[in-house]
Amino acid sequence: MITITILKKLFLVSLGIILIVSLGFWIWLPTNGLNAAGKFIPWKFKDVDHTTSDDLSEWLQDSSRTAPMLWDIRRLDEFAVSHLPNARHVPPETSDIDLKKLLREIEQPIVVYCSVGYRSAKMAQRLQTLGYTNVMNLNGAIFTWATEGHSLQGSNKVHPYNIVGRRM
Repeated sequence: MITITILKKLFLVSLGIILIVSLGFWIWLPTNGLNAAGKFIPWKFKDVDHTTSDDLSEWLQDSSRTAPMLWDIRRLDEFAVSHLPNARHVPPETSDIDLKKLLREIEQPIVVYCSVGYRSAKMAQRLQTLGYTNVMNLNGAIFTWATEGHSLQGSNKVHPYNIVGRRM
C-alpha cells in the first residue's frame, strides 16, 4: 500500500516537472528558437559549409561570381507558399541518380535550404557524399532569410512546417 502511494507521488512530481519544462520551452521558443537552431545545426553538421542569408543575398547580386543553384528541399506544400527567388524545389527523397541529373558539374555552387536548416544540412551532407564540392547550407534557412527582410517569391509569408515552426 505504501509503495503504491510513493509511486503515485513520484509519478505526479515527474509529470509536474515535465509540464513546467515544456511550458518554459514553449515560452522560450519564439524569441530564441531560430538563434538556437542557427547554432545547433552548424555544430551538428560540422562537415557541411554554411552561409548566412546576408552573404547569400550579396552573392546573388554580385554578377562577377557564378550564381549558385538554389535548392528548396522542403515539402511541395511549403514551397508553394513561398521560396527564395529562382529556387528549385528538390524533395529530400529524390534519388541519387536524379540528383546527379539535376547537378551535372561537381563544382557547381549550390545552396540548399529548408525551414530552419536541418533538412537542408542533411541534403548538403548527402550531396558531399556524392562528390559535390561546392555545396552550402543556408544557416537559419528560409525562416531567417524572411525574418531578415530578404525577398521571397510567391508570398511574403513562410509556411511554418509544423506547430513549433509557427512559434518561431
